[in-house]
Amino acid sequence: MRLPDDFVFSQSSLQDFVDCPRRFELRYIDKVRYPSLEAEPPLAFEEHMRQGARFHTMVQQHLAGVPAEALARSVADDETLSTWWATFTAHGLDGLPAQRHVETTLQTTVAGYRLIAKYDLIAVEPDGQVTIVDWKTSRNVTRKSILEQRLQTTVYRYVLAKAGAHLYGGRLIPPEQIKMVYWFVANDGKTVEFDYSTEQVQIDEQNLSELIRDIESANLFPLTSDTDKCRFCSYRSLCNRGDKAGDWQDFEVDETAGNSVDSFELDFDQIAEIEF
Repeated sequence: MRLPDDFVFSQSSLQDFVDCPRRFELRYIDKVRYPSLEAEPPLAFEEHMRQGARFHTMVQQHLAGVPAEALARSVADDETLSTWWATFTAHGLDGLPAQRHVETTLQTTVAGYRLIAKYDLIAVEPDGQVTIVDWKTSRNVTRKSILEQRLQTTVYRYVLAKAGAHLYGGRLIPPEQIKMVYWFVANDGKTVEFDYSTEQVQIDEQNLSELIRDIESANLFPLTSDTDKCRFCSYRSLCNRGDKAGDWQDFEVDETAGNSVDSFELDFDQIAEIEF
């Protein structure tokens, strides 16, 4: 086993292994730092990433009490952000319960390892529905069939079901009360939604456990056979999979990528965990 006993999994690290075991090895075991661009042209890509990060911060500030009008004025000289913000203020919180938890991190244990999830927003109706909202700033709306296969959809719902009791009056949230919403701000606030169920919790637990055990027992970390995944991988030159990045306009921004455990400091005593 090459993983340390205290390794912490996230949806990002699990997705990396599923997409390309070699990428997982380089990023999380060998800790090789991004040797090449993820997308081109770099200035346009970096600007889009900056705008995405700024939008998330604005939502967080607004839900903490900063007036929407003041935040709008702060980005008045940025047409893209101004448009995104107008879309959000018009429809971003429609139908959501008033009890809202912003930038919340939860953790549980799977196959002997910690599994964390950092949420943009969890909105709770006491004794009712609990909605996970994930703001997406990608240019295109990702198909539901693709999102359904993403580890983010699995991990976020599963961890909330297992570790969200303190948000629900000290009781585990019934899986049937959990809904996950991807909200695409750059596409007029279009949404892709997923329900949950007790049966799906059991399926997810089995699949996540098997995936983590596969990673733990791996001796070889082969390159992906799907070379299309290499277009936006910063390690492609190390793997002789090309030296030119894909077009940033085709890049599906993963706003959670920067939330992988190795890229920010966590105080685990401050992260809610499943009660045993």
